[in-house]
Amino acid sequence: ADGSSSFDVGGVLAVAAVVVVLAALSGGLAAWKHRAVEGAIERAFEAIGRCVGTFPVGTAGVSFLIFVALSSGMSMQETEADPAKLWVPEGAIALEHSAYTAANWPSSTQATFMVAMPKEGEPGPNVLTKANLLAMLDLHSKMMAIAVDGDAIVKDSKDIADYSDEYGGQWTYDGHGGTRAKCSKWGAACAMQSVLAIFDYDAANMGTEAEILDRINKWDAAPREAVVPVLGLYKGFEVGDVMGGIGRDGSGKVTSAELFMSTLFFTNVEEEVNIMTGGRLRRSKTDPVNDMWEADAVCLSGVVEKHPMDEAKTCDAPSGDLKYTGLFGRSFGDEFGAAIQNDVGRIGMAYGLIIIYLVACLGKRDVVHSMFAMSAVVLAGVGLAFTGASGFGGILGIKTNPLNNNIPFLILGLGVDDAFVLVAELTRHMTENKDASVPDLIALTAKTGGSSILITSMTDALAFLVGASTSLPALSGFCLYGGVAVLMCFILQLVLVLPLLALNVRRTRANRYDCLCCFKSKVHPHEVNDPQGCCCCYAPRCQPTDNVVKKVMGEIGNHTIRTTPGKIITLVFWLGVFVAGVAGAFQIQKDFRLEWFFPEGSYVGTFLEINEEYFSTGTRFSIYTNGVDIFTKQDKMNELSSYLMQQGFIRDSSISNYWVNFRPDPTVAVASTRDQFYQDLWSWAKTSSYKRSIRWVADACNQEDTEASCDPTRGVGHTRVDATLRRLEDGSERFEAMSAMRKDISAIFGDDSGMEVFPFGQDFLYWEENGVID
Repeated sequence: ADGSSSFDVGGVLAVAAVVVVLAALSGGLAAWKHRAVEGAIERAFEAIGRCVGTFPVGTAGVSFLIFVALSSGMSMQETEADPAKLWVPEGAIALEHSAYTAANWPSSTQATFMVAMPKEGEPGPNVLTKANLLAMLDLHSKMMAIAVDGDAIVKDSKDIADYSDEYGGQWTYDGHGGTRAKCSKWGAACAMQSVLAIFDYDAANMGTEAEILDRINKWDAAPREAVVPVLGLYKGFEVGDVMGGIGRDGSGKVTSAELFMSTLFFTNVEEEVNIMTGGRLRRSKTDPVNDMWEADAVCLSGVVEKHPMDEAKTCDAPSGDLKYTGLFGRSFGDEFGAAIQNDVGRIGMAYGLIIIYLVACLGKRDVVHSMFAMSAVVLAGVGLAFTGASGFGGILGIKTNPLNNNIPFLILGLGVDDAFVLVAELTRHMTENKDASVPDLIALTAKTGGSSILITSMTDALAFLVGASTSLPALSGFCLYGGVAVLMCFILQLVLVLPLLALNVRRTRANRYDCLCCFKSKVHPHEVNDPQGCCCCYAPRCQPTDNVVKKVMGEIGNHTIRTTPGKIITLVFWLGVFVAGVAGAFQIQKDFRLEWFFPEGSYVGTFLEINEEYFSTGTRFSIYTNGVDIFTKQDKMNELSSYLMQQGFIRDSSISNYWVNFRPDPTVAVASTRDQFYQDLWSWAKTSSYKRSIRWVADACNQEDTEASCDPTRGVGHTRVDATLRRLEDGSERFEAMSAMRKDISAIFGDDSGMEVFPFGQDFLYWEENGVID
């Protein structure tokens, strides 16, 4: 992949050409038959207005009851919160891969990353000192001592299911002291990557500075996935995986490092559970043991100031000259939650400003014509439009998702805009036709205002409903609900707002107060175009200038449209905007970065920046074989191993390949019979750290307590080779790397289905979006 991520120029031009042709056709039709079309629409709205103006109470009452009944469908709504089902295109092969891994590799692994760097300033100074190693060892010991009460989890979630087997008992990371271990295993040992492993997590092995460097260089010189002879320790990682900014001398020996990286691997068993969040139990699909362990870990390491599950508990920075940041399994939920909480106030302010504007500006500065009550009617209509659309979707079985939370704000803006159009038309007709009857006024209002709100509503609804054709389920569901809500908002303007405007006209002609309609004003008459109060209506009379916005916009229009310099400036300005827009369209790039979703100053953002600069660590993934007879495919397995080592976007040191370790020399002959081959593979695998990379056809081979009855000659059902991508620059490059691996690996094995041998990582699900954009 070349990393190019700009949109296809030809595709953009084709779309532009189609739009121009359609615009020309529709414009021609409108020019030819515009009077007939406009007349038909106006007559239809006039008839509707006359009907609702004649029977306002009945129309509004029946409409209200219908929409309330429709809203009851909200109880039938189902919420979809699984990101894989929201943001992965329908029919994407990644969904099949995900289903395969869930069914055949259920004991998934969750990685937790921690970075240690100088407490003061930026990374740069050498941290490879005995004092820093001892400080890290002290924190490591405290983290290994973290205990999670699984019995409390079982008790809290007993109304959901009995999770005694999954979560019961006491848990620690490494399972010491008779507790249950939460670590993923490499053979018999817990899976961890840390510079401390080079010293066997023992302070006695941390001698002088020279001895520390000597030990690290002996580890560095040894081959991976073998025992380091001098140290007697199994080497499962390279020094570049646990140290960043490594300095070396002329002979290539390590002399310094700018920071440390530690990785802990957890088993991850997610279920619907009740877990304490924000001081109360909340239902969530997660691994609660991991969540609770990590909550204590981020506090112990001083990554956060307040304990994530107990805000009353303050987190102090650990001793020593190092500070810590990281990426934990719970980081996304914690940081996103904090960002959302910070935004709630702003969203509430936006709602409040729109409502204040509606109440203040819909009517006049007058106790009779203030239209405070009509403002409440408009807000009620907006609410019914949203609940009605939600109920309609629930009845049809359309799942809702978090994006739908934006619909009320969109409908509020549209509903308020429509109300201003109708009220402005009514005010004009009341001024011009003072003796007209109420049904006539509402008919005229619908005739002249209906077309305006029809156009805005239909174009908005059409945009949403066309967008519902996308293959991204979350966006499709949002567009469906949004389109229906827009249509219902339009309908409610006609069958709820207009009838109540008719009642409002009756009230004003009776000279009754707006919000206290049982009482009449002593001042008579109250003309709609002659307000008799101040901005608050009920304060002593004053006469501020009316229609300030109208007058200002009128002056602007006079200068920009009616004068030659204004016309030239307007033309040049919008031509410049058009040119800039077209130029920018060809420079748009497709990308998705997690750091965009974290608030400024988030510890996760800091970790991602450090990770990219020092480690370029990208996505972990695996190559799976599904029902492949590897005895007959040995040459293909060798070719696959060679292929993985040749890909620049894969970190060589991250590849964990059982096949290469079982057959380190492909030229050496293996058993000539299938039964003996699998017997030899079993004899090697059962004592190897790669035991969990192979799933046998005979299930007894996959269970430690039934290994004695294992029959390996039945063959292997599933295998996997693990690796990590380098950090790729943008969404297009990630999608291209994923697609290239799928294509190349399928070609190696002659797999046309894409399901026998394939690469997959959970992040691959979300990379499919880039293919949809293309």
